[in-house]
Amino acid sequence: MNLSESSVIGLTARVLTPFYYHGLYVSDGSATYAGVITDTALMFALAAAFSSRYRVLRTKGDTRYRQDIASLPWRASLLMGTHTQALAPVRHTTDITREGGYTERFRRSTGSGNYKTTFLVHEIAAGSEYEGIIVGIDPFKAIPFSSAKKLVIRVGAGRLGLLELTPNPTLKQVRLNVATARLFGSDEKQLSEDYRVLDTIRVSHSLSLDQAKSILLNWH
Repeated sequence: MNLSESSVIGLTARVLTPFYYHGLYVSDGSATYAGVITDTALMFALAAAFSSRYRVLRTKGDTRYRQDIASLPWRASLLMGTHTQALAPVRHTTDITREGGYTERFRRSTGSGNYKTTFLVHEIAAGSEYEGIIVGIDPFKAIPFSSAKKLVIRVGAGRLGLLELTPNPTLKQVRLNVATARLFGSDEKQLSEDYRVLDTIRVSHSLSLDQAKSILLNWH
């Protein structure tokens, strides 16, 4: 990331279409935690919207995953929910080829008799809203022919969710993902954890935008 071109851009994110990811275990399926959209989901979705070179699957191991994030042109806070709702469970069918690659190891696992292709999920409802920041090139000014007021990106399993981003210049406080910070060598003194949703969603205490920017620019 070119530090000379970095700025802090406040965002409001509004869910246009329901989406899910496999997060919290529930009876006969999984539920998405509606209170947070992760920093990594936002960064990779933004990058994929602007360039095909970033459309890569997550690599194995923390070191390579850190390299994937470091190659992105943005850093981000968590998107924290300001008005959210989870939907009643709906039934989905797993696309094995898309989600697992259907390798020999995956075929052995799914052929054991303990794997099912349909499950219930609790999705995040359309209309749910979130706030957060990105640090880097302003994506609303990155479109050559205009200065965009809104951007729409895809998030969630199968990239089924549409998330509308608009600038939010009034944002004062944000929270970062301590799990991502740990990938880049941050310790408890540098960024402390307020609470944990999953091992990959560890919510920091509130930070000012200047504090958040200083920490995010060290993720390289």
